[in-house]
Amino acid sequence: MVQWAGPTEFTFPLTEAQLEKYLAGCEGERPRRCVWTAMTGEGDVCGHIEIGAISYENNSASLCRVFVAPEYRGTGVCTPMVRQALAVGFDALGLRRIDLRVYAFNTPGIRCYEKAGFVKEGLLRKSQKVGDQLWDTVVMGVLREEWAGGNSPQAPAAR
Repeated sequence: MVQWAGPTEFTFPLTEAQLEKYLAGCEGERPRRCVWTAMTGEGDVCGHIEIGAISYENNSASLCRVFVAPEYRGTGVCTPMVRQALAVGFDALGLRRIDLRVYAFNTPGIRCYEKAGFVKEGLLRKSQKVGDQLWDTVVMGVLREEWAGGNSPQAPAAR
């Protein structure tokens, strides 16, 4: 749960009420988040992705709650998911910056984000306590001008 949702917003066990409150953030003319279900070309659900913490004042947001179903991990579906979300952020929402936080041990995730254009910006050492462990968090970001270098795919419709 912490790996997908981070340290806030959700508690275990996940409930319908928590999900309804979460999805309410997608509503309105200026939603604070956009979420998508990722589908394969055959129509199978393979993941989930969000642009959250949208700041219209700062033209910035965070890529978060990226999840690839276990049977699709390592198949190359994550990078297109991330690129599609970035397309919405930069092309449709007009953002100038999108950042993310990923736990340092998630090397497949970090590789995916780098392929999609993110750059490592910092390390938050021992930033998240999970049980008896302290996890390091990598901060990554991508700017609109970096994205404009030809990465922009056709943007999906936001929910």
